[in-house]
Amino acid sequence: MTVWPLVVAVPFLTILIIAVVAYLGFRYIAGRIEWSMGNPPRHTFWEVLFTLRAHSLLSLLLTLQRAHTPQPAEHAMGSRPKVDWLDYIGFDPATFAPMPQDQTTTVDLTVTIGPIRPRPVTVSMPVLIAPMGYGIGLAAETKVALAQASSLAGIATATGEGAYLPEERAYAARWILQEGRGAWSHQAPVRSLADMIQLQWGQASEGGATVTKDPSELPFRMWKAAGKDEAVIKAAPYESVSTWVNEVRLQCPDIPIGIKIPATQHVEEDLAYLVTLPIDVVTLDGSEAGSAGSPAVVSDHFGIATALAVHRAHHWLTQTGLREHITLLVSGGIRGAADMARLVALGADAVWVGSEPLIAALHGQVSDPWVPVPPTELVFARSSVNRAPRLDVGQASEQVVNWLEATRSELKTIMRTLGLTTLNELRRARPLIARTQAAADVFGLPFDGDIPSPSWNASLEELTASYSVLNQVLLVIGQNVGAWNQRADGSA
Repeated sequence: MTVWPLVVAVPFLTILIIAVVAYLGFRYIAGRIEWSMGNPPRHTFWEVLFTLRAHSLLSLLLTLQRAHTPQPAEHAMGSRPKVDWLDYIGFDPATFAPMPQDQTTTVDLTVTIGPIRPRPVTVSMPVLIAPMGYGIGLAAETKVALAQASSLAGIATATGEGAYLPEERAYAARWILQEGRGAWSHQAPVRSLADMIQLQWGQASEGGATVTKDPSELPFRMWKAAGKDEAVIKAAPYESVSTWVNEVRLQCPDIPIGIKIPATQHVEEDLAYLVTLPIDVVTLDGSEAGSAGSPAVVSDHFGIATALAVHRAHHWLTQTGLREHITLLVSGGIRGAADMARLVALGADAVWVGSEPLIAALHGQVSDPWVPVPPTELVFARSSVNRAPRLDVGQASEQVVNWLEATRSELKTIMRTLGLTTLNELRRARPLIARTQAAADVFGLPFDGDIPSPSWNASLEELTASYSVLNQVLLVIGQNVGAWNQRADGSA
């Protein structure tokens, strides 16, 4: 009989004790917070808030990376510029002149690269898979998946600075060989397999500087191709770019040859030199571009934005009468169809895309591994420091094709909404509007913040023209009247 009060009392006392402890704990914590808020931040955790205000989280991560190992900090997937010009440019839709195109209207997105060559490269839309090298950057499975996707979508893929990968060449219908700054990428027999050759004299995320790679981060095939060096070095392979171009042109006279350089403030001077060489293609790599293992201090702070580069290059080539002789390609920070259409309207023939296809390739596979790994590890080359599971090539290829086909559909939608059917019309019409006055001034575009009065302006111009004609008529009449008066006076 005496047990029941205890049975009832124990839960009640337990709840009461928990409540008291929680209350006292809350009072203690609240008191400590109140105390800390009134003390100098350097003595409390609140200093973190001031630190994050002065330094971005990304900046702090780079600082901690530098503190962990005495090597330049890195990040692989590109940078956003302080001023993202592409976000400041919109489209001017068609209404009556021109009329928007019906959704069934055929839109021609094809691009021919190096059209004057006997064997130009023709792609089904103005998109190319960016050069991302096997071993130096991507895993073999990733390169094969991208090659398969490029063939299925009717576009081209590029090798990048890594070692030659026969599987990639086998699956790529249009294969662009990039000869980089590593000695392993210069093989005369491989040149004969290419549909186009791009000479990489530099890139936005590294400039033209010599870069050293840690062999522990390379797969065996890449390490072997690099000569089993203790440090894999990327440096300029020739004393001059003209020597390099002439050697490749002599061996490959029928295919397009291009040069890739970082987009610089002196882009016009760079072009003035490049057009003296027997090349067909120029690629400008904007400051937004990324590369696996590139020093962050370069990729985040060097070069000019992709939009500025293509605008200036197209203008210079047009002014010099050389635009029809050079295929202009651009890369760096291109996120989708809207960016692509903007860049074509600004003057590009086609664009390179890298990060977006990689992200698409990862769809559905990031959560598969039992042990969580960073998504980028799945697409980057496996080595002693990267033991991530292998990418499913078939699934990755399918996802990249889906992304490319969605991009194609969006490009056609943009074109039809603008009332256009070809990329040449897009470049000529340039149906863009600026979202800021700065963008309007830089690109020579109408600013959507201005409120024009077309009817008043037209009427004023017409009235001014009429007065000009009337003044001329009155002047002639006045001269004639003077002559008549003189004759009349003479006759009198």
